[in-house]
Amino acid sequence: MEIWEGYSQKGLAVKETDVEYFDIRQPPFQIYGACSTDRYFSRLPEDTAKAASGGVHTHALAAAGIRLRFATDSPYVAIKVEHAAYNSGSPHVTKLASVGFDLYIEKNGRTSYVQSFLPPLDTETGYEGIRYIGERGNKELLLCFPYGKQIRSLQVGLKKGSRITNSRPYSIQKPVVFYGSSITQGAAASRPGNAYENMISRRLNIDYINLGFSGSALGEPALAEYIAGLDMAAFVMDYDYNAPDAAYLQKTHEPFFKIVRERHPLLPVLFVTKPDTVYTEEAQQRRTVVMQTFLNARNRGDSNVFFIDGDSLFPEAVRADCTVDGTHPNDLGFHFMAERIGGVLKNLLF
Repeated sequence: MEIWEGYSQKGLAVKETDVEYFDIRQPPFQIYGACSTDRYFSRLPEDTAKAASGGVHTHALAAAGIRLRFATDSPYVAIKVEHAAYNSGSPHVTKLASVGFDLYIEKNGRTSYVQSFLPPLDTETGYEGIRYIGERGNKELLLCFPYGKQIRSLQVGLKKGSRITNSRPYSIQKPVVFYGSSITQGAAASRPGNAYENMISRRLNIDYINLGFSGSALGEPALAEYIAGLDMAAFVMDYDYNAPDAAYLQKTHEPFFKIVRERHPLLPVLFVTKPDTVYTEEAQQRRTVVMQTFLNARNRGDSNVFFIDGDSLFPEAVRADCTVDGTHPNDLGFHFMAERIGGVLKNLLF
């Protein structure tokens, strides 16, 4: 039970007397995955989010996919975080995933998990915590933000007098952009770093932007126009699950793609269908729609489109073990998604 020593209702108590706190919005701290950090950490401009829908506007404030990178020789990392008011939320989303943080060390091209900053059971709008890194010398660190709630402010505390520098840049500077449903947003990974895009990012050392909007990714033109305006390395289009039915998907899927393709004629685009544990006739109809967008593009001579069948993302032998509710992947399900989608991205980008 040593891990819980000093763990109070306000978080893991910071007992060190030589902590110096820093505003992560200032250099040399590097924030990835956020389009704005002025008032809060947001994944979309407010006008774009509002133009899409109320749901997108709400979920764009969740910190999914936002990461902090920096290097330091401090023996510990402390945080002070203010977050949106916490309630029980969704039954398949852990409190750690909603308002907690994951800490990693990046070393020699590999990323190792240190520990998570665990929110207290009765957290309301904020807490503090500290984690001891355990390695001497300079360390490149990665802090993954939660995917469930808005993070309003975050300060990082280091041992006074510690060196702080930039981390080494990602292998590819342009981000991969992911657009889709709550699965894309990260539900229901047990902790932030286990969302499949975070897994891919760590394995390939690439930047990415998470544009997953729980229950609200409906292929709106406002989102297509915004994504088309981004400078990106690849685009993963995965909103099958949120389309109300196959007819709606038929009406929106190819037009959405064409808006992006018009601005990025050579951009690699991956079409992904939903990873159901049981593939019904209705799911097959949706799959056919997405496949048709892919085939139409190929028939027009577009060789930079790729199709990933959601029915094949989970191995048959463990298919029932890959979700928390038959819909949302758990950590095992996200592992397999990262392997398959990340494998395609690796072949395309390296």
